[in-house]
Formats: sequence, C-alpha cells, structure tokens
Amino acid sequence: MENQPKKWTYLLMDLEMTGLNPFQHGVIEIGMIVLDAQFEIIGELLMDLCPPEDIAIDRSALDYNGFTLDRIAAGRSYEEFCDIFTGFFETYFSPEHKPIIVGQYITADIVFLSSVFDRSRRSVLMDSLGNDIIDTKSIANQANAIARYNNIPLPFKSTSLSKPGWLADVFHISGYEAHTAKGDMLATREVLLKFLHFKK
Repeated sequence: MENQPKKWTYLLMDLEMTGLNPFQHGVIEIGMIVLDAQFEIIGELLMDLCPPEDIAIDRSALDYNGFTLDRIAAGRSYEEFCDIFTGFFETYFSPEHKPIIVGQYITADIVFLSSVFDRSRRSVLMDSLGNDIIDTKSIANQANAIARYNNIPLPFKSTSLSKPGWLADVFHISGYEAHTAKGDMLATREVLLKFLHFKK
C-alpha cells in the first residue's frame, strides 16, 4: 500500500456515542471505511473508545447501541485513537487528495469526531478531512422535498437508516447489525449505491 498513490475517493464514517449532545456526551466507537471511485472497499478502521471521565453517559444511548460500561472502559483513549487515525489517514489520503466524507447524518458524526480531536489537543486533524460530504439522510430529504413540491407521495416516510419502514427497509437492505459502527457503515454504503441508481 505504501507505494500506491494516495488517491482514494471516499471516507465512509459512523460513530456510536454515549448520547446526542456533543458538549456533554462522548464517542465510544468509531468506524471508517475507505472507498474508491466505484465505492469498492479499500481499507477500514474500527475501534472502541473510552471517553474522558467527565463525559456523561446516557443509559438510553447504551440501550440503543448495546454498549456496556465494561466495554467502554476497555476502549482506547481519545489520544490513542488520534495517533492511529493519523497513520490510517496518511496511508490512504494526502493533503492533495482529501476524501469526500460519506455517512448517514454525517454532520453529527463530524461534530463528535471534532470533539475527539479537540479533547486530544489534535484539532488540526479536522483540517486533513476537508469539507466535502455526502449525507444519505440529506439525499432522502431532498427526494422528499422534490415530492412535496410536485405534490406527489413522499418516497421516504422517514429518512433515518435502520428502523422498520426507514431507508434500509425501503431499499431492502438487510444482514448488517444496526447501531454498530461497522453494520451502519455497510448499510449506508448500500443505501448510497441505491441512491446512485434511484429513479423517480
């Protein structure tokens, strides 16, 4: 891999958190998948994290993602993740070839990822990511907006990923473990591929 040009196109991400407020809650799992221009998987990084002690833990969030306090305690520190992320990122991308970041509601993941970097005093790492994104939730919302404008039925009753009747269900995507970083990333990749072939 070291001798290959760093020109991979997409960085698909999913994070699991201890709650939904980036000012109070923390990241407990990070998944990243590198995709080429044809959306084939080139590499991945998957890691449990143990947030700083002052991070709040919402029990309902743990019920949602299945984490336990013991699993959280066994995770890597934010600082360890930053060191590993730096090597991972430099393997596949460069300042001249920043990735297009892909995810389901990716803006929330980016905010939480930024908090990991900030807590580790490595906020400069956000600059390496750039600001190009593809958000599958936003694509679904755009399709719904077009439907509303044309006064036709909404193609998506919900723009979330994995609950019954939502994107994965509408596109008949199954076999991936929901509410885990890897499962949600793989499902998001499938959703994006469906969108790329979506016909009205």
